[in-house]
Amino acid sequence: MDMCGEVILVTGGASGIGAATCRLLAAAGASVVVADCNEARAKGVAAELPDAMSLVVDVSDAGDCERMIAAIAERYGKLDGAFNNAGITEVSVLNGAPMPESHALPLDVWRKVLNVDLDGVFFCLRAELPLMLKSGGGAIVNTTSLQAHISYPRTAAYTAAKHGVLGLTKAIAKEYGEQGIRCNSVSPGVVDTPLTNGVIHAPEYRDMLLAPIPLKRFATPEDIARAVLWLLSDQADYINGATIMADGGYLA
Repeated sequence: MDMCGEVILVTGGASGIGAATCRLLAAAGASVVVADCNEARAKGVAAELPDAMSLVVDVSDAGDCERMIAAIAERYGKLDGAFNNAGITEVSVLNGAPMPESHALPLDVWRKVLNVDLDGVFFCLRAELPLMLKSGGGAIVNTTSLQAHISYPRTAAYTAAKHGVLGLTKAIAKEYGEQGIRCNSVSPGVVDTPLTNGVIHAPEYRDMLLAPIPLKRFATPEDIARAVLWLLSDQADYINGATIMADGGYLA
């Protein structure tokens, strides 16, 4: 894929799916903006890539998202694509503590997950869209999840947030398609990333999570990144408001 001359933003770009996507975008010729709350890791990924910049952003802060886009406009003058990928889970907020039942989920955990995973996507979109309109259009991909379609016990916050992102993706696709902006989402299945590694390889979960996957393996970050690259590219220029199930056949 030839993405030379395009400027693409990746949030959550410092590790996992985000970092893999940054590397594929750069290999396709894009100028990549690596945005993450972890400054050191974001700088590390950007340092690997030609004509890349790193930005520190807390996507749950609308002002931070506005400042992120202002920095992109200052350096590149445009924005052709965005991968709104930053996210967390209840497990990451609880720092490995046992997952409570939903009626006992601390309200601060609920709020934190919704702030990052749903509000954060909207705050990014709200900041990105004006610069994309000024740039003459573009492509957006939001990270949803297998849990935008189904759920697991004790994941109420994450499930609610990802269902919300799925609806938000459709709303943006409907509203901005006529103005040359496509908005789609990718729904990863079980991906082996730093965010999930401690859970999916735990003896009590591994076999249960592998059983419904016909391919009998967990996804790699690169598996998901290739789907994102396609959705951002001109090869997907008639795909709008869609969700790519990158789940190895889990929901089949």
